[in-house]
Amino acid sequence: MSKNLLEIAMPASLLVVAGAIGGCLLLLGGELTRFPPDELVNESTCSGMGVADSSQATSSGAQTLVVSEVDPAAIAAGDALFKGNCAQCHALHDVVVGPALAGIGQRRPRAWTVSWVKNSSKLVASGDEYAVKIFHQYQKQQMPSFQLSNEEINQIIDYVESEQWRGMVSVVD
Repeated sequence: MSKNLLEIAMPASLLVVAGAIGGCLLLLGGELTRFPPDELVNESTCSGMGVADSSQATSSGAQTLVVSEVDPAAIAAGDALFKGNCAQCHALHDVVVGPALAGIGQRRPRAWTVSWVKNSSKLVASGDEYAVKIFHQYQKQQMPSFQLSNEEINQIIDYVESEQWRGMVSVVD
């Protein structure tokens, strides 16, 4: 290589490497101070902080999260209902017979989840794409239909959303 090319290429390469390292450090620093990570926050709860109702765009285009409080009695009822009806086949973070339920609010709208819990077979038979995918993903294991009210199912969802972040550690400056 000519001397002129090396004089240009070497500093440019070092600048690119330094920029990449700096970008990684900034990204890592941002990830360690955010709890929970933005991409996981949608309709979720941060243990006792409430349930996210929606996100709203600010004038700068950034997303903010609107959080409302959930009744502790509803979460306690959801806990009991979960243990009595769901825990045999589901856990929050682990696949048991069915899928892990943490993050359910990000995967499907609440109304869909209520319909699924009431009668998953009906959703599969209707050809609902996500229902069919779950049915096949879990070896065509049919989830039993539950005679739970919408309120009871929503209490279970509130419980799952309130518990999904429990035990996670946040590193803050």
